[in-house]
Amino acid sequence: MKRVVILLLAVLSVNVVSIAEDYPATLEEAMEMLDDVIAHKDEYIKLKQEQLDSVKAQLKVVKGRESLNVYERLGDEYRRFNIDSALYYYNTGREMAFQLGDSVMAQRFGINWASLLPVLGVVQEALDVYEAINQKNLYKENRSVYYEAGNQLYYFLTSFYPIPRTKYRYNRLALEMTDSLVACLPDNSPKANLYKSQILLPDEQALMIALLNDILATTSMDDNLFARAASQLAANENNKNGATDKYLYYMILSAIADIKGGTLEGTALQRLGVVLHNRGDIDRAYACLTLSLENAVGSRSRIRALESAEAMPIILQAFQNKDAASRERMQWLIVALAVALAIIIAVLVFLRFEIKKLHKLKSRLAEANIMKETYISRFLSLSSIYIDKLEEFHRVARRKIKAGQVADLFEMLQSEKMLAEQSEIFYEVFDNAFVHIYPMFVDEVNALLLPDKRIERMASERTLTPELRILAFMRLGINDSQQIARFLGLSLNTVYTYRNKLKGRAKNRDRFEDDVMKIGAINA
Repeated sequence: MKRVVILLLAVLSVNVVSIAEDYPATLEEAMEMLDDVIAHKDEYIKLKQEQLDSVKAQLKVVKGRESLNVYERLGDEYRRFNIDSALYYYNTGREMAFQLGDSVMAQRFGINWASLLPVLGVVQEALDVYEAINQKNLYKENRSVYYEAGNQLYYFLTSFYPIPRTKYRYNRLALEMTDSLVACLPDNSPKANLYKSQILLPDEQALMIALLNDILATTSMDDNLFARAASQLAANENNKNGATDKYLYYMILSAIADIKGGTLEGTALQRLGVVLHNRGDIDRAYACLTLSLENAVGSRSRIRALESAEAMPIILQAFQNKDAASRERMQWLIVALAVALAIIIAVLVFLRFEIKKLHKLKSRLAEANIMKETYISRFLSLSSIYIDKLEEFHRVARRKIKAGQVADLFEMLQSEKMLAEQSEIFYEVFDNAFVHIYPMFVDEVNALLLPDKRIERMASERTLTPELRILAFMRLGINDSQQIARFLGLSLNTVYTYRNKLKGRAKNRDRFEDDVMKIGAINA
């Protein structure tokens, strides 16, 4: 029957955990929450301080025995935040209780005061004060406080004294206090279940886990009971299987609860930092260990400070590892920046080159525009000359016909002098305009010809040979031999002969005429 009850509780616990939303369900989610609460740790400390200030403000408005309750609450709140302040309020409350003749509260303050002394390293005085109280002089109202203080005091001493015999003695006393405490607490309350899980036998482990998981599912994460339950689950997992993911998960929950609850006097962060360091999570280990040391100093707990100091080599190692990783990242960043800088320089050089090309192209386009205007101007001039000559011939012909000198007119037409004169004028204007537009035309044509087949320049640099004129017309887009023959007053056969001879003298016969078309072309 007992096993059935244990199993039922375990199943109910699992169901409760599965629907709980107050804390992360997986290790990954727990790590993310840990990072977040560490980043906002100052906010939780500030909130805790505001709560404490609110309680302290009540001392100004309450009098007599009511103030004793405020002092007790302040001592209880400060015991996990600042040991010196907690001892101050417990001691002040005890003195006031004596003044008011309240021996029950005076004893309660004394018990709490003694239970805190070990974290300052004051062990013997704590034992003397605590053990001076016994079943005969213990007030009934103080039993739960007395047994809980004994639980904390004796369990603390089991870690303080490494000698097995002494350790066993204090462990037995701690179990006795725990057993008595459970009997004083409301049955199935979260605190009762927490302490009940400490005294269950090994074969009742399933029940212990169920009780602790129930605390996690029903208690807020900023409650110290949550932190202690998670820590106990972690310890149980560590005893069975070592530092597994499950152990790490519960340790993270305990550390998160300490931070959110404003608990500075705790060990979860320190133990978590060591585990994370051993697992190679250097950044989180460094964050946990440094925060642990900071909290130990802030809580004024000498024992926690000493324990954190023992972890200093790990903190230093974590820092060195973090620093080495940072330097390595910085080196890679410098390399990446150097590569990026090289690319930027290459792009700037390329852009500078392209800008130069663009300026050169713009300059050549401007020159081409000037050439075009010159070309139009010269051929307009040539057209004007032809019009003038045509008008002059028209006047002469009309005059001759009117004077009856038809024979003279016919003789003039028979003579080729006039045609020769017009051709000379055309050649002069054409040659001058073309050479002006393409000043390097002859040199570029010769570059297309074999060295021993090149064209010799005329006496005048502004005059073209018949074969150069043929090439000039081709460069202007007039590729029809018959049309070229009409312009130059040559026979069609002569034009064909010149073109074939020029091809025969070219370095590349098949591409010669295409190459001529590219002379003076504007390229990007």
